[in-house]
Amino acid sequence: MSNGVLVDDHILLRMLLGEEPRELRPRGGIVATTGLWYHRLCRALADQAVVGSMSRQLGDVSPGVAASVIATVIELPASIELVSLRALGWPMGELIRDGARLNLLSLEALAAARFLDAEICCAQANENEPLMEAARKHAISVRNIQI
Repeated sequence: MSNGVLVDDHILLRMLLGEEPRELRPRGGIVATTGLWYHRLCRALADQAVVGSMSRQLGDVSPGVAASVIATVIELPASIELVSLRALGWPMGELIRDGARLNLLSLEALAAARFLDAEICCAQANENEPLMEAARKHAISVRNIQI
């Protein structure tokens, strides 16, 4: 049993909007994300000229709610762990040494899940087969969540 979940940027945004999927944490535990997933969320919300799947979600809420969510993204709640590359740099290098062939974002997610003993949870629209395959090789659970 894992200690919690490692969520991608899409699920993190839903959580910050107060819409955590019920099936995300059936047994409680920690919620964490990676630096790159956090950065991708910040980048998506920082530039109002760019319209993507995450920024579009804020278009569905009132301006006050959108401002509140952006403030929460800027000052991420302490209840959401953010794993530092200080802790993950070496384990990421070891994964590459052992044959992992992932992009940097997926490599960080795999290392973070191992570090935290957490299950990786990605939005269904963000399905990542190479990450899922590498996680299986390392006995790490991955779930795609419909949001």
